[in-house]
Amino acid sequence: MKDIDLPTSGKSDPTSPLRKRPQRRLVRIMLALLLLLLLLSAAAIGGVSFYFSNAILAVTHYTPTYTLAVTGVGAETVTLQRTADTLTPGVFEIEWPAGQATIGAILSSNASTVTRQLLQSTGALSSGTLTFWTRNVYSGTIKVRLGLKISDVQVPDALGVMPAWYVPGKLTTWAILVHGLGMTREETLRAFQPLAHLGLPLLAISYRNDLGSPASPDGFEHFGDTEWQDLDAGVKYALAHGAQHLLLYGWSKGGAIVEAFEHRSSDARYVQALVLDAPLLDLRSVLAFQAQQRSVPGFIATIAERIATIRSGLNFDALDQLDLLQPAIPVLLFHGTSDMTAPIAVSDAFARAHPGIVTYIRVPNAGHTASWNANPQAYDAALTAFVTQQLHLQA
Repeated sequence: MKDIDLPTSGKSDPTSPLRKRPQRRLVRIMLALLLLLLLLSAAAIGGVSFYFSNAILAVTHYTPTYTLAVTGVGAETVTLQRTADTLTPGVFEIEWPAGQATIGAILSSNASTVTRQLLQSTGALSSGTLTFWTRNVYSGTIKVRLGLKISDVQVPDALGVMPAWYVPGKLTTWAILVHGLGMTREETLRAFQPLAHLGLPLLAISYRNDLGSPASPDGFEHFGDTEWQDLDAGVKYALAHGAQHLLLYGWSKGGAIVEAFEHRSSDARYVQALVLDAPLLDLRSVLAFQAQQRSVPGFIATIAERIATIRSGLNFDALDQLDLLQPAIPVLLFHGTSDMTAPIAVSDAFARAHPGIVTYIRVPNAGHTASWNANPQAYDAALTAFVTQQLHLQA
């Protein structure tokens, strides 16, 4: 009689090849899904980082958009729509297609409007006019009221001709003024009167990618890493036209250009003093600060930095003034505590690191390059005192 093997239970043998095959298939599917998820995440991070690198490298020009409504005009007052700008104390300007006006102290406000002093105007202003708010006081035709002889000159540069403004003066120390990111030479006009009254010839330069100036060879923004060469061209122009010493003055990115010139140009030996207003002293910190403002993770900013470097050759280390040895040149440094573009913490650290050369003026509640606007009299007084002392001028 034959033996018959009966199954011991209803379960299959876990070691059976038939049982292992579905398990392996499931593992492969899970690994493939995980790999796909990682690839999609990497692609998303790379895409966002590339987009952020575009924001770093893209050339910016701030152009007027006329959206701020005038709701009333008096003999010496103007009433404007209530905004964060119109509620900011100080001296500012409004522009409209037919003119400009300088706006002073806040006189009154309500839930929808703000009434301020109307200091001067170059055109008819009426209720309903749409304007543009700017910190660039003296722009357009209003610069004529500075009472200075401002001439258009052409500065030869390796990339072509760079337009500039020149104001004559009696001294052989020239002030060369460098505007900030996305701005124009009009940003520098706020410093013209105090410097001209001291007798300094003034040269407000343009640089690559400015409107009316040659573009950079790659079409990218370089935050002073290449633009310093255009300042170098301006310096050579000044030296060829009678300058024997220099005062360099930079706002925002202009401050980065000035600092890059100081470290790289053989003509830096002619510089007697620097004035920096809300300067970009560490591009990496500015990038991290801007990413934080936009709720972008820090690692995205780091990846974007590397992508920007690969695409343009931008040297972040060479633009970090906190890690670079500074020349023993006196520096007057202005920075507003409400700056949302360039972190004031960098200027704080720079001033602490160089107490022997930096005269630091922290301006409460001032925005980016708006220290003059917050208190023009105090700003001009500090600038005049610094220049008088450092250039050994007659007080």
